Amino acid sequence: MMEEVMSDETNEMMEVLDEHLVVKDDEGRPVLQVALVATFYFEDAYKSEVREAVVSCCEDYFRRCGHRLRWALHPEKRLMEPYDKGKGSNPRAWLLGFGEDESFSLIYHGAEYDRGASAFYAEALGNERRPFTELGFFRMAFPLLWFADSSESFPEVMLEVCRRLKPVSGYGGIGAVESPDSSIRNLYEPIVYDWAQRFPGLEADYPISHSIWLLEGRGGKEGIKGVNWLTVLGERWVVEMGGADKIEADLGALDRRFVVHRFDGGMMIQAGPRPQLGNAERNVWPELYVKLSKYLKPIRITEHRPFQYAGPGLRFDLERSEAWLRRFDDR
Repeated sequence: MMEEVMSDETNEMMEVLDEHLVVKDDEGRPVLQVALVATFYFEDAYKSEVREAVVSCCEDYFRRCGHRLRWALHPEKRLMEPYDKGKGSNPRAWLLGFGEDESFSLIYHGAEYDRGASAFYAEALGNERRPFTELGFFRMAFPLLWFADSSESFPEVMLEVCRRLKPVSGYGGIGAVESPDSSIRNLYEPIVYDWAQRFPGLEADYPISHSIWLLEGRGGKEGIKGVNWLTVLGERWVVEMGGADKIEADLGALDRRFVVHRFDGGMMIQAGPRPQLGNAERNVWPELYVKLSKYLKPIRITEHRPFQYAGPGLRFDLERSEAWLRRFDDR
């Protein structure tokens, strides 16, 4: 019976999203897309073994989705070039040769327009060695139904990244994929804000900014951003929450639908069999996300700079950004 209910919820969710799945510019080019999105944060991006892990994660993504990619970021020119035609498409050939004093940025996507948005998307960012701790990130996206007829699942793919990258924290679920071009992103930010207000389970994701505030957004201490369908906790957070056995027992007592996936270096918590969006306009909240968010409140950040840039229309300013981080607390 539960499966039927979840299936009905998923079907309704898809019907709602089909109306808003893609936002196009005046020339009919997609510039905003809803997709399955996963983001992982990691330390020591300057180390060769970490860069090897990032390259391996990219190559895994290419193996699954390379035939749907059209663009890659050139590492020196900082411009998009056709995928599989230039230097950017083969990070193993150049990234592993970078010194510890060099940063890196990778972007791949499948939109026809080089500055468009696509549900086929992968990116990574890592800074050079610095005298203070910094976080890099790896992010990937898939169409919402990509795994419906697949022999593998989204949680399995995320676990594969966790085993390779040993992230400090991360999350995965339904989220918004924006244009890789900041000037285009800025134009459509109010739509992302509107989506996030309506669908509390939708991930509003700004990893460049989050990577800074994950280190100081908990009263000057580090923490995790929050929860989604899949929530990744590195070993430090598992220890702070009392250990893997305690977390698993606590979540089992909280709700039997939680599934804990352990990996060497942490765990990934799955909130039910499928992602949930909720609908704030109807006061429908993703029940398991609410429970998990409250449980992990001791390690969640509460402070953050504005997610979005100032401009016309309602956006994630400072107050709304921090309110979004706390959106499940009073439910």
